[in-house]
Formats: sequence, C-alpha cells, structure tokens
Amino acid sequence: MIIQDTMPATVLAVGRLMAGTAGESRRSAHLFDVHSGGSYPEFLHARCGAAMPYDHLEWLPVGSGMPCERCLGLTDSADQTRLPRPGRGV
Repeated sequence: MIIQDTMPATVLAVGRLMAGTAGESRRSAHLFDVHSGGSYPEFLHARCGAAMPYDHLEWLPVGSGMPCERCLGLTDSADQTRLPRPGRGV
C-alpha cells in the first residue's frame, strides 16, 4: 500500500544535457532538487546555479557521468555519511 503523504517534497536527481544539445565540455552531471508535482518549469536550476532546459536533460543513475564540481561542493554534508580515513587519522 502506498500512502501519498510519504512522498518527499523534493527529490535529488542527477542529470546532464543530452548529446547533440551541447558540446561535450558542457555535458557534466549536475545535481537537481526536483519538486514532486505534476508540472515542470521550462528551465531547471542545478545546485551550482546553471539553468538548463527541462526538455534537453537526460537523467542519469547516481555515480555515472563526469560530475560538476560546483554541484558536488554544494551538497548538504548532513546527507553524506563520512567514512573514517585510517591512513590520515581522521
């Protein structure tokens, strides 16, 4: 049984511009906070601030594609599990 109220308000998605819509140097994988609902705006804004046309995006599985360094730097550190680094004593 699926309860409608359990759907999160936003979902973190990974996407990039489709092949043929931009040069390869602009096709890095960005992080998007996609709001659950029926309609989508013409442009989606990545966490780094890049605005991309919704109909030119391809959605990727987590961990694939060349990541946008600015998007990665702006991720919420509370969402990430920090693993100890035994070699560095951290």
